[in-house]
Amino acid sequence: MKVLAIQTSFSINSGGGRADYEILSELAYLGHDVKVVMPHTNRLNVSLPPGITRDFVYARGLLFPQSLGMVAFPSILRIAYKFQPDIIRDHSPYSYGLMSLLLGKLLSIPVVGMIYHHDEDMPGHKFVEKYLLDRYDHVITISRYSKNVLNSLVPSLSDKLDYIYCGVRPSFSSVKRNTLNWRMNFGISEDEPLFLSSGVLTHRKNHEFLLDVMHLWSKMGRPGKLIITGEGQLLSRLKNKVSALNLEDRVFFVGYQTEQDLVNIMSDSIAFLFPSKMEGFGLAPLEAMSCGTPVIVSDRGALPEVVTDQANGFVLPIDQGPELWVRAMDMLVNDSGLQESLVMASEGLREKFSWQKSGRETADLYKKIVHKHTYSA
Repeated sequence: MKVLAIQTSFSINSGGGRADYEILSELAYLGHDVKVVMPHTNRLNVSLPPGITRDFVYARGLLFPQSLGMVAFPSILRIAYKFQPDIIRDHSPYSYGLMSLLLGKLLSIPVVGMIYHHDEDMPGHKFVEKYLLDRYDHVITISRYSKNVLNSLVPSLSDKLDYIYCGVRPSFSSVKRNTLNWRMNFGISEDEPLFLSSGVLTHRKNHEFLLDVMHLWSKMGRPGKLIITGEGQLLSRLKNKVSALNLEDRVFFVGYQTEQDLVNIMSDSIAFLFPSKMEGFGLAPLEAMSCGTPVIVSDRGALPEVVTDQANGFVLPIDQGPELWVRAMDMLVNDSGLQESLVMASEGLREKFSWQKSGRETADLYKKIVHKHTYSA
């Protein structure tokens, strides 16, 4: 099977970018011919998955040349005619909908759209949901929650809407504490309890609530530091709030980390804190649990599909103040037995959430879509 993937980039700093990388890698590993088309401006940011070919397309004249649009359509059409794909994989109907659908119509092949989460802040989302989504041959999302949201927005999608869970890399596994020396880089003592949160610094990730949690933790005289990885538009605002709350010696913004450094920090943390306002899946908490780190997450979006409250983590509200979060943190700091029980309960997650499983399910679904399109044309 030949798959043409219309893509932005393979950013390891975004859950969607990492999911694209892993799924396309698995498709190639299974023997499928995958060609990726992405903007030329992202050339330097690309680490190509093994077994995949790519074409970079210039998108001159676009307000956001790091993306693709109808300006790039003639170039992509030439690539598609030469490649002769069996199916088109659209990384984001909210970005590439018109172009992907037109491409599929001209080539007489099915188009599959990937939606990682419904974003009401996305410009033009109502147009896409009202006029474009139902024109896709199939739409795939990454959780039962996300499927239900899309189904409620576009009821006519129900027969061609599926979800396939994300997975976790084998590299996300616990590292022995005596092999870790990263604390020295930040002047953190060996016996200081650590909490970690990772993600792009946007409103959706809800880092301001996390600072309120840490402020209450500090006022109660509890020991511990909070490490926040990632970057984003709210960095200055968050740093200002840290100063206003006198948390400069408690909260560290460390930017994006390599995968191995992130694994090291996760393995060395008492808990991973994730108070997101909405998640289409919950890749970051899954990775933390795979490193043997208990997690405390919000009860929003698909997070309860990954974390089961008081079974393999804590699932808490974010609209009732920080007290419940501080109580859960206190329990983890003072109860090593609780830590161990949560870690043990998370050990089976690799079987449920693996990229190999995601890749096989994706390939099987693509084959069904191609078969249906071929014999219904």
